[in-house]
Amino acid sequence: MAVTSDKQKANRYVGTLVGESTSREFRLAVAHETIREQDIIAVDAELRRPESNTLPEKIRVWAKVQRIERLNPLFPTEAGHELAATRTDPFDTVLSLSREMVTAVCQVLGSEPLDGSKGGKLDHLRYPAQPASSAYRPNSDDIARVVLGELQQKRNRALDIAALSNRPEVDVMVDGHAIVTRHLAILAMTGAGKSVTARRIIEQLATKNYPIIIFDPHGDYTGLAEVSGLKGRVQRYYAQFPIFEEDSETVAEIVSTLGYTLTDTMRTRFGDIFQAAISFIVDDEAEMTQRVDWLAQTIGKPDLVTYGVKPNMWLIGNLAEAGEIILRQDDEGSAIKQLIEWGWPGIKNYSGTDRRTLEGIKKRTYRAAAVLQRMEKTNQKVARSAQPLPTDRKELVKYGQISVVSLAGYTSDFQATIYSIIADNIFDARVSGDLQLPTLLLLEEAHNFAPARANTAAEQRAIATTKQIAQEGRKFGVGLILISQRPSRLDETTLSQCNSYVIMRMVNPADQTYVRRVIETLGEDEARMLPDLDVGEAILSGQLINFPVLVRIKEPESKGEREERDAFLVLEEAQASIINQTFTTVH
Repeated sequence: MAVTSDKQKANRYVGTLVGESTSREFRLAVAHETIREQDIIAVDAELRRPESNTLPEKIRVWAKVQRIERLNPLFPTEAGHELAATRTDPFDTVLSLSREMVTAVCQVLGSEPLDGSKGGKLDHLRYPAQPASSAYRPNSDDIARVVLGELQQKRNRALDIAALSNRPEVDVMVDGHAIVTRHLAILAMTGAGKSVTARRIIEQLATKNYPIIIFDPHGDYTGLAEVSGLKGRVQRYYAQFPIFEEDSETVAEIVSTLGYTLTDTMRTRFGDIFQAAISFIVDDEAEMTQRVDWLAQTIGKPDLVTYGVKPNMWLIGNLAEAGEIILRQDDEGSAIKQLIEWGWPGIKNYSGTDRRTLEGIKKRTYRAAAVLQRMEKTNQKVARSAQPLPTDRKELVKYGQISVVSLAGYTSDFQATIYSIIADNIFDARVSGDLQLPTLLLLEEAHNFAPARANTAAEQRAIATTKQIAQEGRKFGVGLILISQRPSRLDETTLSQCNSYVIMRMVNPADQTYVRRVIETLGEDEARMLPDLDVGEAILSGQLINFPVLVRIKEPESKGEREERDAFLVLEEAQASIINQTFTTVH
């Protein structure tokens, strides 16, 4: 630490302690325009230990400017109203306008020996600094040292994500260990810079080779694959909905949601067809070919032979159609026996009424399959050069790998279901020891995966999964990053389990109130700043940082899929492209 001389302190003088001084707060008579809110300042003091007869120990008290009050006692309110009524410029009067009193309310952050021998670790101040003491602006190196704190000795854990907003020359490092083990929440309104912040943190964690799984509802993280330092380390996956990993009641509900509502009678038979579809798929290639040939011939769809069948909604519809045809033909011979042998034993007891029931199930299932297929195609398009989600979810977790699971195109219910299935599998594998590497799960639009109130079975399951990881993940090496533009819609238990926070601009009063209530490390003055933060500015709070600070997030290398551009420029580019295509076609 560089020793600050008295002359240097005088040059950086900002004010004098006045009025009541406590171990938590003091007031400062401020030299005009020398500080701003959220500035970090210092006061040198002497403190004698009660049990010691030695000379007082010289310490440095660190503080943060919480708010600044400006008052002119010689310019009373009444005078202002009088001037306003007469439309008189105050400078044209004999009123004194130069006797302003500027006072700052400062929060004590802690203290350290004056020589900085504790390496930036601050002690609690147990006795207040003396009124009339001078406060000054510390140099950049000292501020960086104190902001970094114990991370100075643990540089392998430090992530470079920001710079102090009021002192941009001071880099702000945060504790990556706190992020991956004790969970992080990034909270802000739309357009404040949440995804940019997340990508910066991801890129920094990637330098530590930490395995990350990103659940990406909109394609915000596809650009990570283009970062030169991450070439070959970002794996993108499109998520085909895993129908046969659900129970029959859930799949029946999906059919009712995407197609037409299944009647009670249809639901009683749907479970039979669902189990038959599961049993239809076998590993024996020759046997599978025989089954597909039979199904294609029975329902008159030769394309099944060409393209095969997959464990999806179409297969359920195909089998419902096969059952309907066989019952219509009143065939109690080989066809019925074949279906019974392949896993549909209940069909031997079906009646003519059941044939019409199967017809209704077929139509509704085909419609649901078509809607689900459209969602899957949209998902694959957004995911671009992606590969299908592996059946063995442990493949998503590899040393140094970032796995981006694209959820774009699906409704929120389907996104929640896909997420909960994957997260459950990963967490169970960690608990059982089948997965050796720890991992970090990033949930963009986290209020869809852990909403404050569940309205569907899919949301209930997702909440349960996220809560369990939030509460027990630390023990088993599964961390969370929650990103949300509507914090008040987040499950309170899950959010309160996060021990680190990046809080950006937030205008909605309900969100501000909720954040202030749930996040204990956020002070009243910081909470009042939230509506006025600039894009890219954030308050860091919690275990990732030594004390709450106002920062500006550094730009990541990657770009998001939906980086906002000038709408009129985009329009003109699109029109120019159309004209160019027309010209090329004509000529």
